[in-house]
Amino acid sequence: MFDDFAKHAGAGDARASIDWRRYAPGRDAAALAALFRASVTLLAASHYDTVQRAAWAAAAEDLADFDARLARGATIVAQCGAAAVAFGQLFPLDHVEMLYVAPAWSRRGLATALLARLEALARAARSSVLSADASALSRPVFERAGFSLISSERVWRDGVSLPRFHLCKPLHAANFSG
Repeated sequence: MFDDFAKHAGAGDARASIDWRRYAPGRDAAALAALFRASVTLLAASHYDTVQRAAWAAAAEDLADFDARLARGATIVAQCGAAAVAFGQLFPLDHVEMLYVAPAWSRRGLATALLARLEALARAARSSVLSADASALSRPVFERAGFSLISSERVWRDGVSLPRFHLCKPLHAANFSG
């Protein structure tokens, strides 16, 4: 299933046009759940073992719950043609709750572009600080975007311990465009 998703999601040229849009509750849930599971299962393999990745990926097994989780915040979807290739979420408006890229689309700047869009939303909401609880895989993306490590911790998913990193970035008032 993940191989089929990765092959389909990455079909086409790396320079293909990306459309950015808001999450459509119900309609996008299945595609983003598949993208989430593929990203966790394949991309995080260099940082997390099989048991850790399975516990993490299980968060998308209950599709109704995953849909509700995506709908509760400001969720942005990157799409190429008919395929969702990345998504990110602010929840609340000063915290990056999710940032995932389809495996075939990784290392093409989508996570960085999504993060910039999420930061713009946080600034528009007048957030003074943007925070994230990042995986070992995504931590460098956040740090390149100006986030600083505040702390590291271990969280539990289905009885399995996973390391993650709390990062923050000040959003100074002088940078607001409004």
